[in-house]
Amino acid sequence: MRKKITIAIFCAILFGFTAISILKPDTEISERENRVLETMPEIVLDDILDGTFQETFETYISDQFFLRDSWVDLTTGLQTFLGKKDINGVYIGENGYLIEKYTEEDFDEEIVENNIDVLAAFLNEMTEEYGSDHVDFLTVPSKACAMPDLLPAWAEGYPEEEITEALCDLLDEPEIYLDLTETLQEHQDEYIYYRTDHHWTTLGAYYAYAAFAERKGYEVPSLDSYEIETAADDFYGTTYNKLHQNVEPDTVELYHSEAEENVTVDMNDGETVSDSFYFFDELEESDKYRIFFAGNTEKIVITTAADTGRTLLMLKDSYANCFVPFLAGEYDTIILYDLRYAGDTIDVLLDEYGEEITDVLVLYNVEKFMEDESIDLLSY
Repeated sequence: MRKKITIAIFCAILFGFTAISILKPDTEISERENRVLETMPEIVLDDILDGTFQETFETYISDQFFLRDSWVDLTTGLQTFLGKKDINGVYIGENGYLIEKYTEEDFDEEIVENNIDVLAAFLNEMTEEYGSDHVDFLTVPSKACAMPDLLPAWAEGYPEEEITEALCDLLDEPEIYLDLTETLQEHQDEYIYYRTDHHWTTLGAYYAYAAFAERKGYEVPSLDSYEIETAADDFYGTTYNKLHQNVEPDTVELYHSEAEENVTVDMNDGETVSDSFYFFDELEESDKYRIFFAGNTEKIVITTAADTGRTLLMLKDSYANCFVPFLAGEYDTIILYDLRYAGDTIDVLLDEYGEEITDVLVLYNVEKFMEDESIDLLSY
């Protein structure tokens, strides 16, 4: 009887909570994880026969499970109490840093190889078109690679250099590549990445800009030349939302300079127009990093008062959002293009702006580049 009661309780919890999860209205977006959640898949016979429906349904149940966040908190609390340093794909590092853990299983080898081939071919095309002095490729390392001293003693970062080396081997002019890992490691005892989020801080972006500007021969402003504004001191980012570890919130800072005066920021051909890189209304949301350009969008065209005669095409992910304001004094026009939100291949953009463009910059976080299924839009 005791066994039967145990089985009955187990089944009631398993099937009862699953039924509630299916019957309750779907949650479309997770504020805690800052991502779109899987919703109920359409029942199609072909999808059932090839297993697609089952895989999607499993993700759906995981994403929509009743009281999911509460179960995650309970599990995290128990694992922390037991002294575990690797919880839900996150290392608990030194000084309150939550560091994303990446392994080979996190990436699709076919997607990674394709992205390497496509981006290398694109960079070679741009080098041939504009010259190697006017094309640059920057990679932003993960927090684990940029700040290895903060990792638990037994933890290892993902070997990102294997990806960048494979890409550089395909470049006609490998000197266009600037690896920011060493630059950031030199400052890993400073606040260059958020403790609770995967992004670098504005200070980290500054050090990257200084390395880029020095290589380009641009004047590198000192840190003292910027007016630093604290925009928020209560930021808990995407990494924190995976486990709700008890850590101090992050601070979001803005580095102001004269170069950002008289700028115009045009998003998606007039959909939104602003005279600032910063959108303070976004601070009302949980993701404070959205203060930079209100998050991500397909195309942003920035005009400045730099009067340098240079126009930059920049392919980017979200790491570029706090990096771009540093470029305001170097380019008259900056065209930002995020392939993840694009509806057209890159040739459409090049047809529109090709004659104006003088310089090309590609900036990606290594892990996000490896995951990005939109890189194919660079094929033309």
